[in-house]
Amino acid sequence: MQLPQGNPKLPDDINNKDQKPLLDFLLLAAGVVAGLLLLSVVLLKSAQWLAPHVPYQWERDWFASLPETEEDSASNAVTSADQTADQASNYTKEQALNALMSRLLAGQAAPLPVTLHWLEEDMPNAFATVGGHIFVTSGLLQQVSSENALAMVLAHEYAHVKLRHPITLVAEQLSLTTLNLLIGNSSASALTQQGGWLALLSYSRDMERAADRMALDILQQHYGHTEGAAEFFDHMLSQQAQSAWQEMFQTHPMTSERLQMISASNQPARTQTPLTPLPNPLK
Repeated sequence: MQLPQGNPKLPDDINNKDQKPLLDFLLLAAGVVAGLLLLSVVLLKSAQWLAPHVPYQWERDWFASLPETEEDSASNAVTSADQTADQASNYTKEQALNALMSRLLAGQAAPLPVTLHWLEEDMPNAFATVGGHIFVTSGLLQQVSSENALAMVLAHEYAHVKLRHPITLVAEQLSLTTLNLLIGNSSASALTQQGGWLALLSYSRDMERAADRMALDILQQHYGHTEGAAEFFDHMLSQQAQSAWQEMFQTHPMTSERLQMISASNQPARTQTPLTPLPNPLK
């Protein structure tokens, strides 16, 4: 038997698709980006599932106030003579806020302990942080005229704590930071980061909606109605113009949407009683 001379010549088009290299590269890049985006979503979902399972007391212990250093003590000693009156006033306001929160939560099943803090800040704001710390600015008190309106804001921030939103947001941010460290600096990394942050903003808006619903339930149970709950949000709406397309870049839902939720949940009081006035230290 005689073997053929030399190797047979293979056809030029074997195992070679009729496509341009640039298209192959774009398809590969799209697959990598899609995979990274999917990974970021998986990490965010994992953080959302894991964080609420962290015992709340652990969170309280981890993020308790740090002890005052010797330098801080010396600084406070120097300025205490001039600030004694202001500090006493702020302490009284904090006590009034904590007392109001205690009254709001008296009828709740297994309420979580929280600590309210007073901030001398003109910007009207309130926010909850890890460890069950809730901060209220002096500017906020200038935007509300009744205890009911203030109670809506406090109940909203408590709802964030109850639903474990602060610790969840920390876990989500850590997951995105870890992902970016793993994949390094690249255009795909930047795109994945932006996609991850947009997803994070979407989750944050869902948290705000859930906190609003729980806050309205707390007010309904405590006062028997939710009258006055919309006052602070009415002020917000009057001071800012919002477009629907802007919502995807914001951590909060549109104020008009929140007002619609409050209006839809408003049940008339059993008896037509006036709104509860603010406690004297907070007027």
